[in-house]
Amino acid sequence: MRSDPIVISTYDAAWPRSFENQRDRIEPVLRPWLARPIEHIGSTSIPGLAAKSIIDMVAVVHTTDRLEDVVDPLRRR
Repeated sequence: MRSDPIVISTYDAAWPRSFENQRDRIEPVLRPWLARPIEHIGSTSIPGLAAKSIIDMVAVVHTTDRLEDVVDPLRRR
């Protein structure tokens, strides 16, 4: 459980670009498993909405078989 305070920030026009940067870092590792593109979800994905400044993403995969193979490569990203 998090013990730091939750801070709601006004919308930041940089959030979409931040998502794109993060997606571009992890997508090459996940590509063999992806059923569709990685998506930006949650409150930071809604233009104009105040939110916690945490970029949420979802990666839908075909299977979780051998998904443990991506842990170390993702840690290095």
